Amino acid sequence: MKAPRSSPRPSLHDAYAKSIFRNLPEARGFFRAYLPAKVVRLFDWTSLRLEPESFVKEDLAREFVDLLFSIRLVGDRLDRRIRLLFEHKRRPEASTPRQLCRYLTRQLEETPAERPLPCILTVVLLQSGCWRRSPALSSEYRLPEPAGKILAPYVLDFRMLLVELSKLGEADLVGTEAGRLGLALLKTVGEGRPLRWLTFRGVLRDLGSNLPPEALRRELRRAIYYLTSAAGPEKETEVRKAFLSATAELERVKETAMTLLEHLEKRGEKRGEKRGQREGRVLTLVRLLSAAFPGFSDADAARVREMTDAALEAVTDALASRQPWKEIRSLLRNRRARP
Repeated sequence: MKAPRSSPRPSLHDAYAKSIFRNLPEARGFFRAYLPAKVVRLFDWTSLRLEPESFVKEDLAREFVDLLFSIRLVGDRLDRRIRLLFEHKRRPEASTPRQLCRYLTRQLEETPAERPLPCILTVVLLQSGCWRRSPALSSEYRLPEPAGKILAPYVLDFRMLLVELSKLGEADLVGTEAGRLGLALLKTVGEGRPLRWLTFRGVLRDLGSNLPPEALRRELRRAIYYLTSAAGPEKETEVRKAFLSATAELERVKETAMTLLEHLEKRGEKRGEKRGQREGRVLTLVRLLSAAFPGFSDADAARVREMTDAALEAVTDALASRQPWKEIRSLLRNRRARP
């Protein structure tokens, strides 16, 4: 009997994008802003809903972190819904059309023969970089001309709808206030300049002016935690200083902003204490190993410094129980002992 597969663990960036756009107001604002106008006019946007189950089956779940929405056509008398598949990509991946094709064909295969096939539009939010290839699956056939044009009506094809944040300026970040904030952070983090979102004064001003206080606190908290996680602990001081420069736009929740900053400062202090404790532990272990084993080298010391806390514990226990150098060296050179 096979062990059950673990559920996919989204990346920090996937998780943030999904936390923003799984909300119907943000999803509706995003789709209406970035789908072609003639497509937008087809839909009754009051009927948009998030489908409760992931579109991804277990054998595809490790490749995608998706959101699947459905919507009705304007004036449609039949119980028919068009599906909008939202997919976030950290950077361009040439395999995306093929992956999405697997995605779509699985859904078609599972549709009962007596029912019409589902109509699925794929919408890809590209956080960084530019898509340099054709967004159509047919480009992956790589047929010479004129064969490509002649065969086009007879082969499987679809076209991804791409939203490339690298091509959008602040004025092009459209949707709800929370959605625009999410796009601003995804964009600047994707560019490797996470603090640049604080220069988007229009986004900040609208956020502070139009959102109710509780919603503003929620979005601000989510944004700051994503930002500090993406920037890394070594930049938390820089994040705090930069954030203070934006408090004018966020005056209504200045108290919340300051509370968040204080929390970040305490978290940084705790992390520093923990890091200091680890450094002392590593230094002591290196000294003991050097004294006990003539074969302990500088390379072994470097491995100790890179070890996980659990691996350090294992080496310490082995040393305390007087294990031979051969056993301890095996622990030091175990690749799984390093993150």
